[in-house]
Amino acid sequence: MKIKRIWMVAIIAMALHFAGVCAFAGSLDGMSFTCDIGKMGEKSSNTDIITFKDGKFSSSGCQKYGFGSGAYQTTTDGEKIHFVADTFSEKTGRITWVGTVTGDQLNATYLWYKKGKYSEPKQIKWFKGGMKK
Repeated sequence: MKIKRIWMVAIIAMALHFAGVCAFAGSLDGMSFTCDIGKMGEKSSNTDIITFKDGKFSSSGCQKYGFGSGAYQTTTDGEKIHFVADTFSEKTGRITWVGTVTGDQLNATYLWYKKGKYSEPKQIKWFKGGMKK
């Protein structure tokens, strides 16, 4: 069941990213979220700050691993804003982010692909939190 869910998230992330269905960049600009994070299927192990600024997405926790900010795109579904972004580290690879902002709440998943090994994610984590005050 866990593996099936992991692949479902991966397929959705890839579909959103490569299909070009994301139409709007920058609609979350100015928002920051303090999030609990954890490996998929596990309890929270840490916190992170997710920021949207100038059409870019960033994770404060991933910066220490060399991941910079990356362009993000969004689609809307009523009050929900869905986003997708990729952040890159020259040393450690790529992280694909897929999430939803509803009001002042963010729910997201990341798939970290180790540099040179993009066929299967090295790590999958969940992020859940509220807007930073």
